[in-house]
Amino acid sequence: MNRRHLRWIVPAATAVVATVVAVVLVTQVGGNAACAAGGSASHYSAGRNGMCNLGTPAEGAYAAVGRAEYAGGSACGTYLDVTGPNGTTRVQVVDMCPGCPAGKVDLGKGAFARIGALSAGIIPVTYATVRDPEVGPLRVKVSGGTARSSLSVVVDNHGNPLSTVELQTPSGFAALRHGEDNTWTGSFGALSDPVTLRISDGYGHQALVDGLALGQKDFQQTQTQLYGGPSPSPSPSTVESSAPASPEPSATTLAAAATKSPPKC
Repeated sequence: MNRRHLRWIVPAATAVVATVVAVVLVTQVGGNAACAAGGSASHYSAGRNGMCNLGTPAEGAYAAVGRAEYAGGSACGTYLDVTGPNGTTRVQVVDMCPGCPAGKVDLGKGAFARIGALSAGIIPVTYATVRDPEVGPLRVKVSGGTARSSLSVVVDNHGNPLSTVELQTPSGFAALRHGEDNTWTGSFGALSDPVTLRISDGYGHQALVDGLALGQKDFQQTQTQLYGGPSPSPSPSTVESSAPASPEPSATTLAAAATKSPPKC
């Protein structure tokens, strides 16, 4: 009896070990990815903005994640390394996929085609969040801030999940509220133009961005980086939101920040 029991359990244990090894190997790809997950990927074409209001990166380098991983908008603007049958690609999370269960991602067609055949429709993948991905300087869209409308802010090129966005006021910094549509909002009455924001992520990176004009419909390109480089903050220039700048390859993060903290394995 004991021998039969052992012959049955050893293959199962071997399978578990193999799975753990595979996850560890995928997690180590690129050096800074974390929390590898196994699942599947499909492909789609996003609208102009996606639910995150970030626009869509060039060459289809974007992704939508399921509601749990979307975490109320906390995954917006983060990056994933997704590995499929034909290799690995990096994508930015710009959307939510309401019908996707945990472990499934919906990729832009360009990203999907780099790791699998479009004709397959759905492919097996592993994917992992990327900590401190290479991104350009922060891009910030600021609207409202008048006597009749709340301040509304969207931030791009932050790479990691954001923890807070704060407005500088005469009495100190006041926190904005993050919504599922990835906007940070707050009611402060009529504000003086321009405004200054303090932006922080879940890993402790922080940047002060000043000279942001109110009432701009497009993203304002700053020269301030949240991490990984010098952070001067001259007056930003306005850029078209329909063609957002994104790193090559673009990427996104999976989800960890329902509690506004970085993902943990």
